[in-house]
Amino acid sequence: MKNKFYKKLLIVMVTLGMALVMLSGCSKKNNETSVSSIKDKGTLTIGMINSNPPYEFQNSDNVVQGADIPLIKKVAKELGVKYKIKTMDFDGLLPALQGNKVDMLITAMSPTPERKQGAKFSKVYYRSTNTLLVRKSEAKKYENTKNFANATIAVVNNSTQEEMLKKLYPKAKFKKLSKVTDLALAVNNGKADACSIDVPTATILARKNPKLQITSFRHKDSSLGAAIAMPKNASSDLVKTVNKVVTENKAQYAQWVIDYAKKVK
Repeated sequence: MKNKFYKKLLIVMVTLGMALVMLSGCSKKNNETSVSSIKDKGTLTIGMINSNPPYEFQNSDNVVQGADIPLIKKVAKELGVKYKIKTMDFDGLLPALQGNKVDMLITAMSPTPERKQGAKFSKVYYRSTNTLLVRKSEAKKYENTKNFANATIAVVNNSTQEEMLKKLYPKAKFKKLSKVTDLALAVNNGKADACSIDVPTATILARKNPKLQITSFRHKDSSLGAAIAMPKNASSDLVKTVNKVVTENKAQYAQWVIDYAKKVK
């Protein structure tokens, strides 16, 4: 009798165990952000900043343009869904992704180790070089880039330029701002001696701000470049699909940067 009882008990326990494993697997699948979950919604929601020309910016009709827009269209087309864009400050991007308010971030974001803790990144689709802008009246002083060592430098808060410059000029003071367009204003208004951004964006800022000049400073930051950020729970099929789009359009993206740089007024 005892043997029969234990045999039945063992069968029940094994059955329960298998059921729990299956439920756990289903729960995990249900919580994933996958190709099918985005297809079910029918719309891909993208988070981005709107003040980082030529990658993303608003034109005179308040329509968001920039090199990241064609890439967004390619991703949405590959997924077979429509897309919509939510613009926000840079500091709000990752919290929006982690809070499921957006499905992806396509906003020339670099996959730093800190950001990788809260998001899953695609392959890199673009990498640029950084520079520093100063007032033309002080351009002579900063021909020697060692003079940035004690300068006040404006940077976008938590940007890769901030991390890079802190290592190069540990004694410099940093004015942290939320928008790229505010960098030029800070230098123009004398609130900072210089500002740092990538070369394509600096070229636009110098064109729109005649009192500013790009210096000879050139430096690649420690990041790999720009990549698409997806939720930490993104499924392997979604990452694979996004990487396919990135690979197919990586060369074209460099041309989009040039094309949209010409459109920035």
